[in-house]
Amino acid sequence: RHRWPTQSELAELTELLCGTAITLPSSATLCGSPLLSEELSLDRLVDRMNRWYAEALDVIVSADAVWSALPARIDMLSAELHRTRSLAHSVGVRPGEHPSGDDLEQITAELTALRAEVVSDPLAFWKPASGSSAPGGGSPDTERYDRAARALEDVRREIEAVLDVRQDAERRLMRLRDVLSRADRTLAEARQARGEVLAKIAASEVPAVSGPPTALHEQLVAAADYRRRSQWHRLSPLLESLEQRADDELLRARESLTAVTAPLAVRAELRGRLDAYRAKVARHGMAEDPLLVERYDVARRMLWSAPCDLRAAEQAVLRYQQAAAEALVPRQSGPADEGIEGGSV
Repeated sequence: RHRWPTQSELAELTELLCGTAITLPSSATLCGSPLLSEELSLDRLVDRMNRWYAEALDVIVSADAVWSALPARIDMLSAELHRTRSLAHSVGVRPGEHPSGDDLEQITAELTALRAEVVSDPLAFWKPASGSSAPGGGSPDTERYDRAARALEDVRREIEAVLDVRQDAERRLMRLRDVLSRADRTLAEARQARGEVLAKIAASEVPAVSGPPTALHEQLVAAADYRRRSQWHRLSPLLESLEQRADDELLRARESLTAVTAPLAVRAELRGRLDAYRAKVARHGMAEDPLLVERYDVARRMLWSAPCDLRAAEQAVLRYQQAAAEALVPRQSGPADEGIEGGSV
């Protein structure tokens, strides 16, 4: 107002610039009672405004980072979820009928709720970085999103397994029929061999042979029915179980046949050993030796008669072997001894 301010005006100006001349509404409390206002200087106001600005900037940057990261990823995962649901529906994987169908319902609800929460409260999905003072220091919290993505991936693999079953179900069913048929034939052969062993081998422990795997055949019929009705989600776990059990059944049938025919194998081995020693004796010109002929006839009658006592037959073969070995020792060493004596002469 004047070319040169007066002393009072200078004092007023000084108070405005340096004193507590700024009055602001206050929410601070004193002894539990709220203050209606507070007075502060321009320096304090600037400091407070800078702090408020930093806080506001941190909130804005954090919210923007969350909004930029999560909603778009959730939308992409929701699109993948929609494709997976359509594929699951096509192979019969539905809620209430298959666990994967229930999982898809839960994932759908989770993604819907997650997107709404991210949009309405982004700071709830922000993880501040420890020790960082920069605005927006931290990263979005994607734990719930990652968990939903993993769950959807597990369901997708399950659906792919069901699709694989649909594509090669007939081939796997044919293989199962073949394996069970071979198991049945092997068990039938084992039962027939057991009767033969009981008739031809005396004093022998012959294990019993079980009947055909009726339960597996019934489940195979159920699997074929699932395929005919396109119930792939039911067929998938049943085929996996049947394949393992059918292979086990065939192995058990083969082991049963081996155990039952073991006495016949022992008899065949004794027959082969007896004939091999007789041929060896014949090559040395001792086939007509009375002792060897007698012991051979005894062993042969035991091995070629029914029922055959394997223990007695084995002893008879051993006696023939011993007699043959004793008879062959002089013949085998004779020419060598004569050569040595001729050399000494």
